[in-house]
Amino acid sequence: MEQLKITMLGDFSISYGENVITEQSKRSRKMWTLLQFMIAKHNRDIPQSELIELLWGDKDSDNPVGALKTSLHRLRSCLDGLGLPEGTEVIINSMGTYSLNNRLDCYIDFDEFEALYKKSLLAQSEKEKTNLYLEAIELYKGDFLNHSRSESWVAPMTNYYHSLYLRIVRDTIEILYKHKYYAELMNVCRKALEIEKLDDVIHLYYVKALLDTGETAAAKRHYAYVMDLFYNKNGQNPSPEFVALYEKTVKDDNAYNADFGILKGQLDSIDDGIGAYYCEFAFFKHVYQLEIRDAVRSGRPTNLCLITAVSKSQEELETKQLNRIMTRLSDCISSSLRSRDVYSRYGASQYVMLLTNTTKEQAAMVLDRILKRFKRDNPKLGCTLLYKFDRAGKADHGDKKQ
Repeated sequence: MEQLKITMLGDFSISYGENVITEQSKRSRKMWTLLQFMIAKHNRDIPQSELIELLWGDKDSDNPVGALKTSLHRLRSCLDGLGLPEGTEVIINSMGTYSLNNRLDCYIDFDEFEALYKKSLLAQSEKEKTNLYLEAIELYKGDFLNHSRSESWVAPMTNYYHSLYLRIVRDTIEILYKHKYYAELMNVCRKALEIEKLDDVIHLYYVKALLDTGETAAAKRHYAYVMDLFYNKNGQNPSPEFVALYEKTVKDDNAYNADFGILKGQLDSIDDGIGAYYCEFAFFKHVYQLEIRDAVRSGRPTNLCLITAVSKSQEELETKQLNRIMTRLSDCISSSLRSRDVYSRYGASQYVMLLTNTTKEQAAMVLDRILKRFKRDNPKLGCTLLYKFDRAGKADHGDKKQ
């Protein structure tokens, strides 16, 4: 007798030999829920009342017991299409309870996934642990019952296996990075990022591997993609460790010899000189430190300013609304400041600016001008802009809101 194979990680399917049944076939949603629930709870007998509650909940039914029996009959008829030996039952019932027939030779992917993780905890060597991890990662095709994750009974299991998967991935890539297995690491990262796009640990190791293999251009592209993904699409801040990688990409740009003409051409093409200069925050920190040194030496006043966008009730903004606000605020800042001024995205809802050769009174005037221009050009965005500013190197700041 062949093995009955069941997949629940990603797309649901149940197969026996060449015969496969998936939830894509035109069958009752309740029938699939019934089957998936019994597979998920295959280690125990499920009372009839629990299945009725699962399928109908608080909805009135004239004959819930009869409706359940009808669903079970349809389910058994569907499972007949697997071609199991005559008389073999996939679903069995006994004394008012139902369960998956545990006498069958049955392979269930989420059980195997968890078993591999438990084996890794007992591994006698790092190599054995890594091999078990890689096997588990290969097995994880997607989140538990991905198409049904909104259902109340599915969500806790989805979260559990998703968290376990990320734990395995993070441990694996740390080991692979330590031993400089960069190709394997990047393959693991690419697959994992298809499942979880917002794990900055995975992004961090992926970019580090690109840098260490000399793929600086690819690292910078991925860095820019992640900053856009976190800030603009999800309104989140990536980790400081990830942001700090920008410094390494900048340093790596100078890790080769070039003649003076090439160097000058690269530097001259960096900026068009129109509007304030926008840069990543890691680079902004370098500019700030240089400006402080120059300001101390020359006595030239310099102010650090921060603008924060909040809703009119001073709560966090929804992601789509925040994206529109931050894009337009960047345009407003760029056109309001001098070309020698520098600004950067500091958080999901913040911009930081460095106003050189500017007194406290002049900084307040500049910020007021930005707020007024933004309000004039964007009257329907429904937000409030808050600002703070401080003389670089001193603690005398002003606060104001639009």
